[in-house]
Amino acid sequence: MITLNEIAYNIKNLAYGGSTSTENSISLRQIKHWIHYHRAKLIADNINKGITNNQALWQKMSLTARNSTSSTIKNFYDAWDAKDIDASLSAPTVTGEFLSNLPKNAAGDRLNGEWLVQSSLSTGENGWADGQQRSFYGEEISSSQVRGDFRNFGSHSFWTPRPLQLKNDAGIVDVSVERYVYFPDDPGTPDDNEQAGSYAKKSIILYRKEYGNFDEYNKFTDNNKPYYIQETAKIDRDNNANGNYIALRQLQVSPNYHGGLSTPVAQKLFWKYRGVLTMILENPTEIDMMYGFWYETETKWDDATTPYPIPMEWVSDLIQRVIQVEMQAELKTTPDIITDGLDDNLKRKSSGAQVQR
Repeated sequence: MITLNEIAYNIKNLAYGGSTSTENSISLRQIKHWIHYHRAKLIADNINKGITNNQALWQKMSLTARNSTSSTIKNFYDAWDAKDIDASLSAPTVTGEFLSNLPKNAAGDRLNGEWLVQSSLSTGENGWADGQQRSFYGEEISSSQVRGDFRNFGSHSFWTPRPLQLKNDAGIVDVSVERYVYFPDDPGTPDDNEQAGSYAKKSIILYRKEYGNFDEYNKFTDNNKPYYIQETAKIDRDNNANGNYIALRQLQVSPNYHGGLSTPVAQKLFWKYRGVLTMILENPTEIDMMYGFWYETETKWDDATTPYPIPMEWVSDLIQRVIQVEMQAELKTTPDIITDGLDDNLKRKSSGAQVQR
């Protein structure tokens, strides 16, 4: 694989004939910007040739509590981040039932990245009312489970980097979650793969529904299976207008109903989730948290070492596009003259007549 720095330096060397100086007018930052959007154009131009099937384009990121859209979770993380910078600040306290139920680290004070589905069960009966999934007519949506199962469906939403806007939402390749049983009242209870039977780990692939067309209440679509919707150009948690919002819906909240029709244990019992999102990003360097890190260990993008997501057979076309479209126009543009006390027309004569520029 090739890195972003290798592509950028290759383009710069070709543009300046292998020589660099302080008077080169094009910065590496500008070249990298060109690389991003010409990669996007290259993918869009070749989508009908199956370029999006090449896994070299795909990037995986974890959907963790860190990028949740929940303001309660965000404020909790922000408070801990502030304390990590200034030790004199007080440690944030867990307030609210939903936050207290979320999986935490061994010390029990920080969230570990896994998340629960938001519903009337996980936030309290007087909490998040949207967890009670019913139609416009008050009817229970699902008919495949026991009575009262509308209480056992909920959703959770996340901020992500912006995927490439391709037809049929091809910029999002795959959305999947894994769920594990979780006992918030007794975090030491064995969970994950240690549980047997119906409590064992389950992997779930979510299918896509169109945003804003009321598919949740359409009798001709399956409302019993987990699905996702996504919306671009939203204001994200960092007040970025180019944020991308993705909501995972129709996920089960709990193996039981907390004192409802079926109660296998006396204490609270939830499903805790881990999510993975596979995308083709507009700007690959904006990837937040690399795949495989469920907890709060982040892997940041590095221009010098992280493989740039483009198939090797398309690298030559990418470089050619940048040079022909951007570099040629830039090099033909007369730059502003800055007096630096040097006569750039003076050249040391090595052989033959000196040619003035």
